[in-house]
Amino acid sequence: MTPTYTKRLGILRRKEGMAYDAFQQHWLEVHAALCVKLPNMRRYSINFVDRDRFPHFPYDGFSELWFDDEAALIASLNSPEGKALLADLPNFAGDVYPIVAVEHVMLPG
Repeated sequence: MTPTYTKRLGILRRKEGMAYDAFQQHWLEVHAALCVKLPNMRRYSINFVDRDRFPHFPYDGFSELWFDDEAALIASLNSPEGKALLADLPNFAGDVYPIVAVEHVMLPG
């Protein structure tokens, strides 16, 4: 049986006035380096919206953070590493919409 994970998806718009390239660079080089330090995280991915293909989509990207359960997610974000991660968001993100979801794998990879 494939394990079920709790995921935190962070749907983001870049900070007002920030160039898309600078937004991507900060997320990939600064914010991601903070995120990979979170305790008990199983997987992490960043997904950017292709602005040429989807110019009217109102968001610029989203992250996916996998944890065993919601308690592990909450503990991770409340850790010193989690607090540093959340404190960095205003440096590149204007709006952040977090969603917590339980993943149900239908076709394992």
